[in-house]
Amino acid sequence: MLLYQALLDKNAPEDNESLFARICPGKPWSPTAFRLLMSDLQKLLDQYLALEHWLDTPAAVETDMAQAYRQRGLERHFEDALNLAKTGLERNALRNSEYFIRSGQLLWEEARFQTQHHPEEERFFTALSDNADLIWLSQKLRYLCLYKAYQTRFQSNRELPFRAEVDSLLSRPDFLHHPAVSTWYYCLKMLESPESDQFFQLFKTEVFAHGFIFRAEEMRDLHLFAINYCIRKNNEGHSQFFHDIMDFYKDGLSKGHLLDRGVLSHFTYYNIVAAALQTCDYAWAENFIQDYRNMLERRYRDSAYSFNMARLKFARKAYPEALELLQHSNYHEPLLNMAAKTMAIKIYYELDEYEVLDAHLEAFIKYIRRKPGLGYHRQHYLQMARFTQKLIHLNWINKAEVQLLRDRIAAEPALAEKEWLLERF
Repeated sequence: MLLYQALLDKNAPEDNESLFARICPGKPWSPTAFRLLMSDLQKLLDQYLALEHWLDTPAAVETDMAQAYRQRGLERHFEDALNLAKTGLERNALRNSEYFIRSGQLLWEEARFQTQHHPEEERFFTALSDNADLIWLSQKLRYLCLYKAYQTRFQSNRELPFRAEVDSLLSRPDFLHHPAVSTWYYCLKMLESPESDQFFQLFKTEVFAHGFIFRAEEMRDLHLFAINYCIRKNNEGHSQFFHDIMDFYKDGLSKGHLLDRGVLSHFTYYNIVAAALQTCDYAWAENFIQDYRNMLERRYRDSAYSFNMARLKFARKAYPEALELLQHSNYHEPLLNMAAKTMAIKIYYELDEYEVLDAHLEAFIKYIRRKPGLGYHRQHYLQMARFTQKLIHLNWINKAEVQLLRDRIAAEPALAEKEWLLERF
């Protein structure tokens, strides 16, 4: 403990030899002895973390107590511990695969105890078998969902075994009465059949009705599955799914499912603002930008805040305010920097500041050409800048020239801000 306290002390010496002298006064410095002390401390910390997890797991202590008492033949103590475990398990809101695993352990202990006195009892075998099916289904469905998302991202053609057997088991409607099974099943069907909105709606209903039965980590996965599905549908032209995205974002934020140890990813921060602006929920977006600013990692906090406030001001057509936010911020990430410069281009255009815009476009093109690591974004933004240059120098009286430029923009596959450019005609 002296070593642990010394390591926590901000005023403790930084070198190992001085630290050793502090916790072992009078003993000669020994690197081997110091390493042994550090190793012993690591083991104690490992045990503490394991114990803390064990104590925080619903009914874990009582279940292990019941097993220990049964193995020692202490019947009264066993029955007391078993009842405590059952009560503790039922009081907890969790009804996910962990719940079924713990229920199975309690059923097993009770079956082992009761069959010693009543070997003719059959009910425990049925209960154990049914519970084992629920364990397998609730876990298998989750793994199938995770793998389906992996397949979509990395184009894998390999299929996991027993997929057909899952459908066969779920032909029994009683399994779908358990939200731990039905929620993951509808999630899987949604991922496998993205063209059908039916499974998405069933999945959404399950998540919002029964989300409290899952751990935060599972709920985070479920929300991200839904959000990514909606993003894909939006990209296909189904803009009504922005409202569904906002439903999941708002639910996830209110219950803390989108935070990781109290931190909100700056990517999620950007995406939430984008979705809110698409649904014209400007007042909510402003509150969100302000309220969650300090939940971002410190290194992203200022740039993410200023950029998203600028997006909001732009959406509200408060162009000078948006431009001021962009001009007084430093965006070190190349893609964010390009997005900020692109917004400035649109603002100059809307304000009819064509001379400033022309100079800004020239500087933007030079920046894109010399900046490494942009990948396919380089071509997309270069094309956007070039088409904007053509747009501000266009002879609008010449209808044929106007139509030709519009057609070229519409036909260009590698083009950022295509929709905005087409709206200028």
